[in-house]
Amino acid sequence: MLERLAANTTYPDFEVVAVDDGSTDASREILRRWRDSDRFARFTLLECEHRGVMATLNTGLEHATGEIIVQLDADASIETPGWLERMVGFYRSDERIGVLCGRIVLDNGRVHAYGLNLIGPEGMHDRGTRITEPVGARTFHNAVTRPLETQARQLEQYAEVDTAIGCCMMYSTELAERIGGYDVAWSPVWFDDMDLALSARRLGKKVFFCPEVRVLHRMRLRNTRAEGSRIAFGRARVRRALAQAVPRPAKDMIVKLGKLDRMPPERLALLRHHYDYWREKWGFDPLNPDMDAVLERWGDTEICWAFDPERRRAGEEIVAAHAREQAVG
Repeated sequence: MLERLAANTTYPDFEVVAVDDGSTDASREILRRWRDSDRFARFTLLECEHRGVMATLNTGLEHATGEIIVQLDADASIETPGWLERMVGFYRSDERIGVLCGRIVLDNGRVHAYGLNLIGPEGMHDRGTRITEPVGARTFHNAVTRPLETQARQLEQYAEVDTAIGCCMMYSTELAERIGGYDVAWSPVWFDDMDLALSARRLGKKVFFCPEVRVLHRMRLRNTRAEGSRIAFGRARVRRALAQAVPRPAKDMIVKLGKLDRMPPERLALLRHHYDYWREKWGFDPLNPDMDAVLERWGDTEICWAFDPERRRAGEEIVAAHAREQAVG
C-alpha cells in the first residue's frame, strides 16, 4: 500500500503519519523501513499498544500538522497518479465542502462505495449498490448486491452524497477539532467514518464523492485479532487462495455456496451494538429510518440536503463550478 502511495503521490507538501496499533506480524518492521528509507520527505511512525481503530485514528489526528487530513485505511491502495492534487483542488474550491471521499473498489472488481447512502427510505448502504432486503424490514447494511466497476460507469462523476467511508476520506483539521475527533463509542471499529462525515453535515458542511481518485480496497489482506476466530481466519485464507487461482464468476459462486462470507458471531454482536448506538446518537434506525421523524429532527440541516431543493441545488452548483474551472484549465 505504501509503495502505491509513494508512486502516486506527487503533491509538493504533505506528510505521512502511520499509527501501528500493536501489530503482531511484521508490520512494524515494514513501517520502520519505510520511515528510514526517505521515500517520503516527512514520515512519522507512532508505535502504540493495541487499543483499537478509534484510538488509532484519534492518535493520528493529534500528531498531524497539516491543514487537511486524509484518512487512509491500511488495506487500501491509491491507484490514481496525482490523486492528492485532484482531491485538494476540489476540496478548496468551495468553503462549504466539509468531507470528500474517493471511488472505492473492492479487490474482486466490484463496487465497494461511491460515497454512502443513509438518509432515505432504503436506509444505510454503500452508494452504487442495491439492497437485497425489503425496504422497512432490513437487518444488515451489507445485504446488498455489488455491480462490477465496469457496470457503474454512470456514477463516475462528482456528486454530493449523504456521507462517506474512511478508506480514503478528506476533511480539514479545523473541522475535525470542531467535531471532537472520532467518537470512541464506535470502538473498536466501524461506523466511525460515516459518523464523522454526518457530523460535518450537522455543522452545516457538505459531503462529496470524487470519482477521479480510484482506491482499491484489498479486504482479503485483513487479519482478525478476535479470540475464537480460527474459523474466520480459515475463511479468509480460503478467500485469498480463491482470489489468486479461480476466475471471478466461479469464485463468487464458491464463496456463496461455501458461506465463506459469513460474519463471525463476535462481529455480529459488535454490529448490533453499533446499530443501537446509532439510534441513540442520531435518533433514527440506520437500516429502517422513519423518514417523517428524520425530517422533523434534521430537516432544516444539511443532513437532509437531498430533501431540500435549495441545498440540493447548492451542491450541484459546487460541482458545476469545479467542472467549469477544470475546463478552463
